[in-house]
Amino acid sequence: MSSGISRRSVLQAIGATTALAATSGALTACSGDGTGGDGSVGNAGKKLAPWPAYIPFNGPKPDLAPTAEGVQAAYLTYPQDLVQAVAEKPGDGKKVTAVVMSYAAPPTPLAKNKLHQAINKALGVDLELIIVPADQYVAKMSTMMAGGDLPDILSMNAGGSMLPNEAQFVQAKCQDLTEHLSGDAVKKYPNIANIPTYSWQGVGRIGGRLFGVPIERPLPWGAMIANRDRLKEAGIWVPEVGGLKVADFTKGAQQITGKGKWAFGAHSGNAFGWLAHAGNHGAPNMWETKNGAFHSTVESDQLRDALEQMAAWYKEGLYRADALSIDAATAGTDLENGKVAVKVDSVWLQDLARRTQDKFTADLARPYAPANGAEPKHWFGNGYFSYTALKKAPKARIELLLRVIDFLSAPFGSREWELINFGVEGTHFTRTESGAPQPTQRSLEGENSNSFAVKTVGSAPQVLYPLGFEGDVEVIKRQRAWQAEIVPSGIKNAQIGLRSATLSAKGATLDQLRNDAISAIVSGKRPLSDWDAVVKEWRNKGGAKAAEELATEHEAVTG
Repeated sequence: MSSGISRRSVLQAIGATTALAATSGALTACSGDGTGGDGSVGNAGKKLAPWPAYIPFNGPKPDLAPTAEGVQAAYLTYPQDLVQAVAEKPGDGKKVTAVVMSYAAPPTPLAKNKLHQAINKALGVDLELIIVPADQYVAKMSTMMAGGDLPDILSMNAGGSMLPNEAQFVQAKCQDLTEHLSGDAVKKYPNIANIPTYSWQGVGRIGGRLFGVPIERPLPWGAMIANRDRLKEAGIWVPEVGGLKVADFTKGAQQITGKGKWAFGAHSGNAFGWLAHAGNHGAPNMWETKNGAFHSTVESDQLRDALEQMAAWYKEGLYRADALSIDAATAGTDLENGKVAVKVDSVWLQDLARRTQDKFTADLARPYAPANGAEPKHWFGNGYFSYTALKKAPKARIELLLRVIDFLSAPFGSREWELINFGVEGTHFTRTESGAPQPTQRSLEGENSNSFAVKTVGSAPQVLYPLGFEGDVEVIKRQRAWQAEIVPSGIKNAQIGLRSATLSAKGATLDQLRNDAISAIVSGKRPLSDWDAVVKEWRNKGGAKAAEELATEHEAVTG
C-alpha cells in the first residue's frame, strides 16, 4: 500500500513532470528490446514472458511456515548457523551507480562509513548511491527520467509513488531483462529466484516483457496499528475480524479522546487513513472487475459509506483537528507518545513495540463491523515496495548488475543478509544471549542500512524474526495471529500487474484528486454530497478511460 508520501510529492514535482511530459511522445514511440510490437506498454496482443521460476531458499527453516495465501514466515529464535548464499564475489572492481529513495537521514560519507566500505568489499564494486529523500523522490526521478544522464540502477515507483509515464520510460530507456530472468533463466541468480511470484505479478510486465526486479513486501501490509492498552481500557479491543461493531468502536473512541489526546491519528499524506476504513466498509481494493469490466473504488457506495463514517468521527473530534497540517513523522510520534490510540500505516509492529515496550502494548486492530452491513475486508498491498530497473548496457554489464542485486537479495539466515541488515559484528552490532544482533551506538547514530539505503537496490523477502528485546517473541506471535485472521478476508487490487497508458500518464493526478477530495470531505471543508461531482471529475479526467484500458489488459493476460 502506498505510504502517501508520493501524493504530497506530486505537487512538488509539477515542474519536473511538465518536462517529462514533453518527452512522453518520444518515449511512447520507442519499443523496448524484444517487444517486437508497436511500442505500447500494454500486454494486449503481446507474447507474455513467463514469470521467473520461484525457487525457495534452502536455509534455516522457520518456526512458523509461510502460507501460499500471504502469511509470513516467522522465526522465534535467531539462526545460530548462518549459511553462505553467494558462492563468489559478484563484482569486477568497477563503479556501479544507483538512485534510491530513503526515509532516513543521509549516511556518513564513504571515507568514514564502515558499513558502506564493508558492503563494497563484499560486492567487489564501488557502489555509489544517489540517495533521494522520500518527499523529493517524484521530483528527482521525473527530472532524471526527462534527462539523458542515468545511473546504472534505478529504483522505480518506490513507496507506491506514481512516476508520470514510468512504463514508457522504462520500455524506452531501460534493459529488457526477460532473457536473464524469465522462467528458469533466473536460476543463475538464486537469491532473485527466491522472490515470490506475487511480487513479480505486482510489478507486472511492460509490453509483455520483464523490466524490473521487485523489492518484496508482504501482502497483508497496511493496518490499524493500535495502543492495545488504551483500547482495552475503553472496552473496544476485540481481536476478531468483524467482532467489534462500529457504534461500539465510536463510543470507546469518545472515551479515550480529550485533554490533548485523540482516538485516531492521521497526517497530511494519508487522507485520514481512508485505505483501511474503505476496506472495513467492504469497498473494492482500488479496482475490481465484474463481467470483464473494471470499476474503481472511487465509484463504490462502500467508499462513500466510509467517508460518511470518517467525517462523523472528525466532527466529533476523534481525529486531531490539525491532522492535515502534520507530517507522517509527527503522526508516528503521536502514537508512540500516547497522544493517539490508532493510526493507519504500513505494518512495522516490532519496531514500534521495541520503542514503546515500557509505555504500552503495540498491536494490530482487526477490521470492525461497519454500519452499512457490509462484510469487513482487509486490503492487501501490491506485494512490492519498488522495483529495480537497469539502464541499457552490454550483456556482460547487465549480468554484473544482476549479480549485485542477487547478492543484496540474499535471504534471512545467510551471512550476506546479516551484513546488509546489521553490518560488521563488533563494529555495527553485538549479539544478545540468544544470538540476535544488537545494534551498537555507531549503528544507532546513523551508520546502518536505513540511512545507507542499499536495500532498495536489492532485498530479500521479508520474514518475522526476533530483534532481541524483552517480549519480542510475543510481538512476532501477535503479528502472525493478526495475519492469520485477516488474510482470509484480504482482497487484492484487480489492477495489480496490468498496464494502462492513461494511469501511467495521469495516475498521480487522479490519485491526488481523490485524496484531496477525501481529506476535504472528512475534515468538513466540503459536504459529502460533493462526492458525486468528484467521481464525475475523476472519470472525465482519465478514470473512465483507464477502466477501459485495464479491461483490455485483463482479458489479454487472463484470456
